[in-house]
Amino acid sequence: MIGLLACIACGDSTNNAKPDAPMGSPDASADASNAPLGDILDELRAIPGLEVEERTSMVDGYRFFVLAYDQPVDHHNPSGARFTQRMTLLHRDYDAPVVVYNSGYFVSTRGSRSQLASLLDGNQLSMEYRYFSPSRPEPADWTKLDIEQAATDQHRITEALKARIYHANKWLTTGASKGGMTSLFHRRFFPNDVDGTVALVAPFDYPDDAVQSPSNRYFVFLEHVGTDPACRQKLKDFQNLALARRDAMKTRMRAQATYTQILGEDRALEFAVEELPFIFWQYGNQSVCSAIPGSTASDDTVFQFLDQTISVASYGDDDLTDYLPYYHQSATQLGYPISDESYLVGLMYPGQDTARAYIPANIPTPAYDNGEAMTDVQSWIASSGSQILLIYGQNDPWTAGAVDLGAATDSYKFIAPGGNHGSSLANLASQDQSVAVAAVMRWAGLAPRLHGSITFSAERTLEQEELELRRRR
Repeated sequence: MIGLLACIACGDSTNNAKPDAPMGSPDASADASNAPLGDILDELRAIPGLEVEERTSMVDGYRFFVLAYDQPVDHHNPSGARFTQRMTLLHRDYDAPVVVYNSGYFVSTRGSRSQLASLLDGNQLSMEYRYFSPSRPEPADWTKLDIEQAATDQHRITEALKARIYHANKWLTTGASKGGMTSLFHRRFFPNDVDGTVALVAPFDYPDDAVQSPSNRYFVFLEHVGTDPACRQKLKDFQNLALARRDAMKTRMRAQATYTQILGEDRALEFAVEELPFIFWQYGNQSVCSAIPGSTASDDTVFQFLDQTISVASYGDDDLTDYLPYYHQSATQLGYPISDESYLVGLMYPGQDTARAYIPANIPTPAYDNGEAMTDVQSWIASSGSQILLIYGQNDPWTAGAVDLGAATDSYKFIAPGGNHGSSLANLASQDQSVAVAAVMRWAGLAPRLHGSITFSAERTLEQEELELRRRR
């Protein structure tokens, strides 16, 4: 991402700058809030700057819309360049809570509900993060890809929907991984936009996380994760086995993707191998340890385990191009944990598995802010945060980067026993789950659930869909 905007540096717990209003007449939007609501399609079409397409809904009782909202590239210069941000809306009822689902990446146009929207039977607005295609200015000014600009994108559409349609509703934000981070960033800059936030497996990273040191918190986590030291050692041995068979691995990689434009085959292989233990625990569990190939395994078997664990195509040109905004943000504001190289043999590019390595040379990339943005958001949460629920997985390496709630009020943090990067409300211990659900229901203005076990919907959630697309992201 680009450098921080001025208000981050000031450290104020509120955003005093007046955000730009949605396009069109603010007075007309305000007047609309007092008028009876008609058909939801007509109401959406009446919002200035919003394009609407209704599609077939996959969820009973909901209507589904794909939206495109006109946004300034730079919210500090609303009269400048514009871009169109893609979103979707699942609408059930004008009186139901509104759940804003942040992916932090692309928006799914399948129309699935998040776990929170399913739990609350709420309406759901799902947002695509700026600069993920097609929500990218043309030409793209990469200096305007930062967490405050993205938070203001969300603020503007929230304000527009509240003014026209959902003015009396309770609003909650949610998301997993970078989507959870996105939800927390939005709260830092616009804390009063919503009534609560549920952030799943959302890490904050700092400069020390990119240092080769035995005290690196991610190194420490991976040295102790799980209950079987032999499993952890087998992963290390496998990494060196894959590196020792470099030529055989590269030959098989070519069938999965091309690596000529950004990393090159050798760096792609090394970065994949370096990150393997992290991703093994991020998405898997200790039961898979018995499947780790040993030194007598064939090249096909070694490659198959490597690819099934980390997906070598995610280090290829196409995937890295698709996720360029993520790596750009990681290089400038979000940070990117380095992998432990102390025991690896035969590396050609030691110390180079950094976020900047994944960015094409022709993309302008400002210097890393040295943790300023993440420190600012963490400080705000710990001193002024409220109505925040954090959930992490016990065995997910990203839990090493868990947010500290500090003195945040009416806020909770829970660890899912044995959980990985797919941890959610459904994975919590029963007592923690009861507390978490009670808080969410209260923030949503709904009656508390009856005592006893909570049954979550069996429908496939938006978080589950997106989990399959992420690789150390």
